[in-house]
Amino acid sequence: MSVDLNLLRVFVSVASQGNFARAAQQLSMPTSNVSRSIKQLETQLNCRLIERTTRNMRLTDQGEILWKHSQNLYAELDDILSQISHRERLTGTLRLTIPSETGSLLLADIITDFALLHPQLTLHCDTQLMPLDVINDDIDLLLTFHRGELGDSSYHSKLIKAWPSVVVAAPHLIEQTGKPKNLTELANMPCISSLSAIAGQPWIFIDQQERPQKLNINSRYRVNSGILAKVAALKGIGYAILAMESCQPDIEQGLLEVIEFAERPAPIELRAVYASRRSLSPKIDAFLQYLIPLFANKKV
Repeated sequence: MSVDLNLLRVFVSVASQGNFARAAQQLSMPTSNVSRSIKQLETQLNCRLIERTTRNMRLTDQGEILWKHSQNLYAELDDILSQISHRERLTGTLRLTIPSETGSLLLADIITDFALLHPQLTLHCDTQLMPLDVINDDIDLLLTFHRGELGDSSYHSKLIKAWPSVVVAAPHLIEQTGKPKNLTELANMPCISSLSAIAGQPWIFIDQQERPQKLNINSRYRVNSGILAKVAALKGIGYAILAMESCQPDIEQGLLEVIEFAERPAPIELRAVYASRRSLSPKIDAFLQYLIPLFANKKV
């Protein structure tokens, strides 16, 4: 089906403005031309897009579908045209969501400096513990901690950094329970797990063939905080998977002991998640190109 994209742009303007006259003003064209363009587009698509009276208008079901998808198309097109004409200048709005606990500590300076580099870019940054739906929640880029594989193939993701992880426990807890020799024994030990972050249970390990292996654990203490998990491990509440970097001093002081298995815990990864698109938005691409090198030496 052949559709005149100029007519589609007129439709997007009318749908966004909710009014033919305001759309005409935005497009710098007579209202009669706007109305004629909508009729031509409806003829090309063989369906009614807008129901209108002398006083108001509303989108039909087909019009709602077309508006939802076409406004994203033109937003991306504007990004590309802006990149071509002003490669050094980013405009529009970049909507970020970052992890609520350590995300602010890790990313505050980076996000602020990026905003200073691009004064014509509007930046909205939200903090959320639970990953949101990139498409339905109108997010350009989601930065989230994750173990194992991402479950939703409709998204793309880019690894920002991975931190090796270890299973640890307080020495006095190991004396009480005995040291687990394999994952089956570990599953029966008291463990500290996440409540809902990082997909909650189960724990993820990588076997000797580099395949992920899930382990359902015994957990009466579930928290959405690496800080809370480490304190609980130090006090002997249970075994925990922690980023090696975050508990190295405690291991060196003998406050925590590393428990090794044939399988290794999956690393904790910071990933950038965005909607699947043929080409990456210039503002997202610019932010990732800025972010990744700076993250090389970041500690979790």
